[in-house]
Amino acid sequence: MDTASRSDEVPAGPQPLPRGATAIAPIVHRADVDGLRALAVLAVLLFHLRISGFTGGFAGVDVFFVISGFLITQIVAAEIEAGCFSLAQFYSRRARRLLPAFFMTLAVSSVAAFLLFAPQHMESFAGSLLAATFGVSNVLFWRESGYFDLGARIKPLLHTWSLCVEWQFYLVWPLLLTLLWIVFRRRVFWPVLAMAISGFCLILAFQDGSFWLLSGTRAADWIADGRATVFYNTPFRVFEFACGATLVWLRKPPSVIAHEFIALLGLAIIGGGIFFLDGGAAPPAWNVLPPTLGAAMVLYAGRSQWVSLVLRNKPTAYIGRISYSLYLVHWPVIVFCEYALLRPLSPTETMLAGILAFALAVLMFHLVEQPCRAGRGFVSPPRLALAGIVSFALVSWSMRDGLPWRVPSVAAGTELADSAALKAITGSLGCPDFCEFGNLKSPRKILVVGDSHVDHYTRALEELGGKDFHFLLAQAGNCYFGANLQTRTNGAVTQHCRVATDQAARWLKAGGISAIVQAQRWPGYRNLLERKTDGVAVDAPDLGKLFPMMLMDVAKLYADFRGPVILIGHAPNTNLICDVRPHYFPLPCPAPSLSEHVAFEAAFRAFASHSSFQLVDPVQTVCSTTECRATDGAGHSLYVDDHHLSVFGARLIVPKIIGKLRDDLAVASR
Repeated sequence: MDTASRSDEVPAGPQPLPRGATAIAPIVHRADVDGLRALAVLAVLLFHLRISGFTGGFAGVDVFFVISGFLITQIVAAEIEAGCFSLAQFYSRRARRLLPAFFMTLAVSSVAAFLLFAPQHMESFAGSLLAATFGVSNVLFWRESGYFDLGARIKPLLHTWSLCVEWQFYLVWPLLLTLLWIVFRRRVFWPVLAMAISGFCLILAFQDGSFWLLSGTRAADWIADGRATVFYNTPFRVFEFACGATLVWLRKPPSVIAHEFIALLGLAIIGGGIFFLDGGAAPPAWNVLPPTLGAAMVLYAGRSQWVSLVLRNKPTAYIGRISYSLYLVHWPVIVFCEYALLRPLSPTETMLAGILAFALAVLMFHLVEQPCRAGRGFVSPPRLALAGIVSFALVSWSMRDGLPWRVPSVAAGTELADSAALKAITGSLGCPDFCEFGNLKSPRKILVVGDSHVDHYTRALEELGGKDFHFLLAQAGNCYFGANLQTRTNGAVTQHCRVATDQAARWLKAGGISAIVQAQRWPGYRNLLERKTDGVAVDAPDLGKLFPMMLMDVAKLYADFRGPVILIGHAPNTNLICDVRPHYFPLPCPAPSLSEHVAFEAAFRAFASHSSFQLVDPVQTVCSTTECRATDGAGHSLYVDDHHLSVFGARLIVPKIIGKLRDDLAVASR
């Protein structure tokens, strides 16, 4: 998020040459930079609102980083050359510009979280609040990324990652630029250009989740999710910052026509990125490159008149001026609205959320940003920073247990209001990737495979079948087990999946398996599969096509296996949040749909007509004809979240699995 102030704009006139340290021109306002900010923030807003056609709206953040590199370098370089640069004054200006609106966003978000969030979500919010306050939320969200990441759309401070990246840039860049000026003085352009090139190479080196120097070390696990590593961490954003910085010393062409052409091409590249990039499809380096180069071209073409009209008009420039406030407020608005409704926003609600974000941004810009930037704040920037850090650290500490007292009664079991109790009722044994449990001396070996929807049965399998069976578990979150299809490559998540599937294959090849149990969150793989042979993505949004395709693929996987195969349907969804969020005011609680289960049952019936596979369907146990239960007879919660069963829920399903195993193996032994 570009956070340079309007007074920090850059000169429209010629810049010093790469090899000539001529004086840097006085800083003047460029309206087209405001317009470029507007383009960037609107792209991000429309992307987050899930507006069709803006799949690459995330590229707006890359544009902001380029603008920041350009503006901040211009400011610092001009002051260094003039001999008046002060690090204390630089940080004071940054604090006056950034902190008031930022702290206001944290305060309002904290109040909204208090009123809406369930205890376990409040705990997560408290952690992100503390990390954002200290400027390291990008590191926190990087460490939380992957399958076990709390859904991004219930993290109201997730967008602060980019602000923290900028602040980390501000901490280092003035010092580094001063050092470069001392060493190179009239040739600063070249080391900055080298940093830009090196930054892009760094992305290329780490984006696949591995780096040869770190192979075999503990750090290899940290960077295993390459996409998250290069997305959240500041060193991998040096490319964008440095690309903007190089423009300060880059000679501009004398022809106005050249400026028009460069600006037009830059806007076209940015627009193409916004409309056609896909964060989950292309490698991160190629998602970063177009918006970065496009933004640099627009900034470089400072003398463009006709093309830049789209950026310099008053409405666009105004949106650019309020872009910082709009960026701050838009994501919490979306998150809290969806959390309150427990569903994605409808088209009308999406429009209203966008309007609300704009209205709040306008208010914060004129009532908070502008007065504080003009020096009309109550305290000096250092005191404001200290007060904010202390205050929000205390708020975070007070929220650390999730504030369960806000939930007066819990219809879905008392376990849900307390995070420690909730963890105690998990259905998982906590086995990473693969393990063996039960009676390890039993000749009846049961291969248990799947994603987290098989893992939540493992405690109950141990309790109810551990004396009779030797279970061999291979599982990983978001991991599909099939013959020709697999979960798409995605860093650490996929690495765990590959380990699990490879171990299952070894167990099968070794022989001695009496039966196979496989469970998946079947509808969760609509857009997560790829072909094993060539890695081509396989999208199947139509469940009528997805389920038959997956079932046939599973059948091929076990084509040579002669024992019984039991498939477990996915547990029915439940709106668990309804029972554990505060009830300060009435909120809707939509009933979960069983349409996915109906589609899976229909697909399995057609599949079973020419297969010996058997199905255990949790819906038949948990749901009646009118509703699905959330508690057992003793009041214990059957779930730990919206679709994972607790050990109490698993204990209702596992007896059917054990019964089928005993019946099938008894028949086979005759």
